Amino acid sequence: MTAHSRLSVNSICSIRQPFADDLALWAELGIRDVGLISPKLQAAGWESGRDAVVEAGLRVSSMSAFRDEIVDGLLPFLVAVGCDVLYTVSGSFGVVPWSTSAEMFCKAMGPIIASAKDLGVRLAVEPTNPLRSDVSFVFSVRDAMDLARMAGIGVVVDFYSSWYERGLDELVRANIDLVTLVQIGDYKKGTFDVPNRCAIGDGDVPVERLLGMLLEAGYEGQFDLEILGPTIEAEGYRAPIVRSVERASQILSRLGV
Repeated sequence: MTAHSRLSVNSICSIRQPFADDLALWAELGIRDVGLISPKLQAAGWESGRDAVVEAGLRVSSMSAFRDEIVDGLLPFLVAVGCDVLYTVSGSFGVVPWSTSAEMFCKAMGPIIASAKDLGVRLAVEPTNPLRSDVSFVFSVRDAMDLARMAGIGVVVDFYSSWYERGLDELVRANIDLVTLVQIGDYKKGTFDVPNRCAIGDGDVPVERLLGMLLEAGYEGQFDLEILGPTIEAEGYRAPIVRSVERASQILSRLGV
């Protein structure tokens, strides 16, 4: 399998297996560009995880972590593996007005943002599904853009939680400087549990149109595959990852990338 150079596979696509098994699967499939999630690296150990990534010759496009998981070992790890994008969800600050939550986020993240900037790492915030108010108060790309401007960080655009957003094309074009990472995946209409995504091409998300929109707007970063949930677990990780990588690579080639 040959993956497009602008495509990476996130470790969350095989969320329930340990990092060592991710490494084995990526080696088997010939995947070199990856996105990482902090729980797997914490479980493996930052030093041993770093050594494994470097030894495997992986190119790390991004790392995700909850705000309270941005521990001392994380930023040095990113520098060591050559990753310059760290993203997080906003966190929940309780039942307070949105503006108050935004102020609290900026205050809490200020030192982390400064440290990341000093190390050449760009921080970004990812909006979530409204059902996840336990970990977020940002539920649209529009609100994420506003928060990012306040905090001086970037934004993650996730097709799963943004493909239906009103005015997304115009919003992305007007704020392309904030778009730090794009997550791609698919979703079948009529699926009511969260998260429950599917392989690209198996659902109803207009993936090709959205990819074209980002490219036309001037996005130059990675497209990070992020599929997870019962549908993926039922089939097993390998097959939906392969289908998604092959289909996304074909789309990107058709779009002239």
